[in-house]
Amino acid sequence: MTITCQPMDASGGAPTYSASNERQANAPLYGGGSGFSMRAVPGFRVGTGSGILTATSTTWTLGPCSAVITPNASSVQGSYRWASDQNVSGSVTAADATYGRKDIVYIQVNDSSAGDGSGALTAPVLYLAGTPSDTPVAPDLPARSFLVGTITVPVAGGGSPTAVLNTARFVAAGGIQPVADAAEQATLTAYEGLRIDRLDLDRVLRYNGSRWVGGRATVTLDSLYLPLGAGYAAPQVTQNADGDVIFEGAWQRASGTLTMLANTQYALGTVPSGYRPMTNKMIIVPTSTAMGGWGRLYVTPAGAVTFETPTAFSSVAAASTFIICDGTTWPTT
Repeated sequence: MTITCQPMDASGGAPTYSASNERQANAPLYGGGSGFSMRAVPGFRVGTGSGILTATSTTWTLGPCSAVITPNASSVQGSYRWASDQNVSGSVTAADATYGRKDIVYIQVNDSSAGDGSGALTAPVLYLAGTPSDTPVAPDLPARSFLVGTITVPVAGGGSPTAVLNTARFVAAGGIQPVADAAEQATLTAYEGLRIDRLDLDRVLRYNGSRWVGGRATVTLDSLYLPLGAGYAAPQVTQNADGDVIFEGAWQRASGTLTMLANTQYALGTVPSGYRPMTNKMIIVPTSTAMGGWGRLYVTPAGAVTFETPTAFSSVAAASTFIICDGTTWPTT
């Protein structure tokens, strides 16, 4: 067992410090979610541009950048700060004559002082070509490595390779963790208070100890309708930190005319998963005068949004139709 408490002056050689001591002492400064108390969620520095990784038919290039890398050689190894102040480049394997290929560029941490068995003290940027295939996939990431990005190499004569930088980003403790999609979110070990930015959804989510809450999503509209505009929000649902959903927005007939029978439900759209009520909801909402002035909006646990009016009307021009829902709230639990 080694207890490290930094910084303290060393007197007469005591206490002594190692690189391992520093990595472990830095752990409290790193954002959580890795599932281990001394490991960070690895990633490039926040704000790193996607254009730092490029590729031609012959050469890949990584521009100056920095990252935090977690090799996972042991549970107490901690994470490493890594940076390069100049371009790093290497050769791209020639394209195959029959099939395309997906290659990877990666950084491998070799730290024999941490007992990883590498026999080296290096952290080079490396390249690994994939296997040509009609459905190419990237090769497995080697041990102790951080994925820089992938390079898609088309069949010979099929154009230039395209490079895609890894979207993983490192944040300090308390920071909002950028997450590319649901698959990356699933790799995190959630803790109460962890906040993530789901880049594919444009939503900031918080883990409340039992589930993810927060964010905003649009309601998928039936093809007959579109957002009203005119100062109203598009139909949407917004979830607060307690998990309560606020339903708001306004609809309008997309084109042509609108006819509705009395007390008959018509489909308006669908509330996305994660925002749906636990029980059926019925809401009294205002409408245009041509539609009777009011109606009943229904939302089901399956997410279906329907509307009915107590009075029938027919052939109302699209410009004279609207259905408004603002400020209606329900809990999702």
